[in-house]
Amino acid sequence: MHGHPASPDGSPVTPTSTRRLFTNGFELKTPEVVEVIVREWSDPSEVKIERQRMDGYWFLHWFGGQLHYLRLKPGGPNVQGKSVEIETARHPWLLRSRVEDAMESALPKYSALRKRPFTFLAQKSELLELARSQVGDSHPLLETFRISPRFVISTKIYEDADGRAKIGAFVSIGMRYDIDTDLADLAQSGVDITGMYVVRRDPQHGERRLVGRVRRVDGDWTHVFENAEDDVFKTGELKLEGSKENFSRCLTSLLGPFHYRKLHSAIDDEEAKFRIGPSFDRVVEQMGEFLRKKPIRIAQNLEVDVGDRIVLSNSGAARSVYQAPVVEYVFDRTGAKSHEFAWAGLTRNGPYDRSSFAKKSPRILVAFPSPVQSKVESFLRAFRDGLGTEFHSYSTGFRDLFGLVGVEFVLCPVNVNVGDPGSPQKAYRTAMEERIASGGDIDGGIVVLFDEHAFLPGNDNPYVQTKALLLTLAIPTQELRLSTMAAEPRSLQYTLQNFAVAMYAKLNGVPWTVNHDKAINDELVVGMGVAELSGSRAHKRQRLVGITTVFSGDGTYLLGDVSRKCSYEDHADAVRASLLGVLQTLKRRNNWLPGDTVRVIFHANKPLKRVDIARVAFDCAKAVGGEQNIQMAFVTVSHDHPFSLVDKQERGLPVGKSGKSKGVYAPPRGTIARIGPFTRLLCVNAGKLIKRANTPLPTPLLISLHPDSTFRDVDYLTEQALKFTSLSWRSVLPAGSPVTIYYSERIAELLGRLREVPDWSPSALNVKLRWSRWFL
Repeated sequence: MHGHPASPDGSPVTPTSTRRLFTNGFELKTPEVVEVIVREWSDPSEVKIERQRMDGYWFLHWFGGQLHYLRLKPGGPNVQGKSVEIETARHPWLLRSRVEDAMESALPKYSALRKRPFTFLAQKSELLELARSQVGDSHPLLETFRISPRFVISTKIYEDADGRAKIGAFVSIGMRYDIDTDLADLAQSGVDITGMYVVRRDPQHGERRLVGRVRRVDGDWTHVFENAEDDVFKTGELKLEGSKENFSRCLTSLLGPFHYRKLHSAIDDEEAKFRIGPSFDRVVEQMGEFLRKKPIRIAQNLEVDVGDRIVLSNSGAARSVYQAPVVEYVFDRTGAKSHEFAWAGLTRNGPYDRSSFAKKSPRILVAFPSPVQSKVESFLRAFRDGLGTEFHSYSTGFRDLFGLVGVEFVLCPVNVNVGDPGSPQKAYRTAMEERIASGGDIDGGIVVLFDEHAFLPGNDNPYVQTKALLLTLAIPTQELRLSTMAAEPRSLQYTLQNFAVAMYAKLNGVPWTVNHDKAINDELVVGMGVAELSGSRAHKRQRLVGITTVFSGDGTYLLGDVSRKCSYEDHADAVRASLLGVLQTLKRRNNWLPGDTVRVIFHANKPLKRVDIARVAFDCAKAVGGEQNIQMAFVTVSHDHPFSLVDKQERGLPVGKSGKSKGVYAPPRGTIARIGPFTRLLCVNAGKLIKRANTPLPTPLLISLHPDSTFRDVDYLTEQALKFTSLSWRSVLPAGSPVTIYYSERIAELLGRLREVPDWSPSALNVKLRWSRWFL
């Protein structure tokens, strides 16, 4: 958890509840009343044609079955409708939309990468050139690689401490990587661009910018794969996608690993001048000063002034900022055994289900390259028995820590080496099939890979192949790279903590839960995710799979479900059928009785359309029947938003003896800020969870409650989301998202990889593995 460092004179810093949190936004001073013409307009799909007809003379905004016209300048088509005066405080959506449209005019010297929200590049800061000057690297092709700060100005509605709706302009800062090098020049310089994504240099209207992945370059023609339209393009029309992965591969090849690491460190320092707490705060303030120089013209005789920085604080009875209670990890059913830290509580109390865990002597299949058998056996001994008292972070091994009788490792050496020709996945699969066929139940699997094999693509990857095989047999699997396994004990002890927790959870154990509300009969928290099975980023979405993960209120994982594959149009029906089946199963399992109060909370990481939410609510009520008192909440948990929080009293933590600090200006973990009646900002990453001095200022989670919810305690739901970040059993540290979201994303990632295995079927996931944490 995040502490509060003392000030230089030794006195404690200000408690969070009385601090002022600076946002990255500025208040927009708008007219109190706006005159518009309103017309009834039932079909929003026809607005585009009307907008084109009125272009330049009227601003159009559709809302609630009505089309609103705001005059921009005299002349143009006349509009027949009702003249209405709209109060901005009561209906801020109209001006919010119009200001977003007009923001480009406030920054005329900058070319728009995107108009809504207005996105542009810094003009005087090319960071790769600055980094090169620091380390002295040179190569003719480096001139064609660029890194530029990217600014986004988003207009959003928020509420002040008194509950008044206002409009703000929020400044976000990212980085744009660009590789303008000719593909043939890269190939001639020895860069292997096979498999890298390429984009069109100048996409025409209606063309997708992303083309596919490079198969080979033949002079004037480039052959690509994973493209739905064609497989040959003119080389001069393409360039590499400006991704960090492509940057790393190209520059490592051009400069060599040593010189690239030096350059990468210098790039990191240059980016930090825009993104770490104090630097980010300074750049935002400079942008505010620039925007305040002149008003933004939004309509005929209407202007908006950019005002002061938006600051969230508590005044009088109004509370905009508060600190959530510390999350307590729980290690027994009574709640008496608890601890503030997961690993310390686990070593002191043992796992939550120690008395009821069924597999007291698990048999674990271990597949590994035969040339490294001695290293594997050494690792397995350390994993099972511990590293001894010298290494206190993993002194006790897996067996004693989790109260097991014994752990049997079923060794499966694979005759494969790094440089062997052919496909390593075939060797792994053959060896494991033969070992499994030799008899005996297998409870879990460990697959040890050379690092070079761990990153092989798709169907060539041994882990993907072996995971598909073992999942078909209802055996969960854990991957382990050789470099990780062979680390020195001083760092290996921390790897073993995470490895042990994940393995116990995959064996259907419950390492810990969290404290929760026991005032109701039952509480379910349902994560709703989706996997897009298009086969490639370059393809349009073709087939979708709905992912449902269900937890009890204390965070115990109950079950997961994967819907049938379907088209985008049929997705809502497929998810509804899957969700109905899940809730009916849990109703029977949890023995809901007539009159019970049951709370069902849905978590989604993308806003669901209002009609979809209504359907889910209806189906949920139908599934549980009319005999229970159902409380429902639909919560969107998102990283994708423009809001940042700056705590200028947070001094961070020192990084070794470097003289630098990490997490400066990052609000403490558990800080909650109110920005609307149904929205909160939740800080989950701070203090010791921040790894480096140059780590950018963490972005809070945006928690949004759907207004149709029947359970409407937003603060309770926000604190619950915080607790659920502490429930990831992939690590002893909290995750960046609640497990309802995090696990769904993990399942989606694995499904995307497994689909490339020809004989793979996900049917086992909804039968034998429905109650398993196979995806950890």
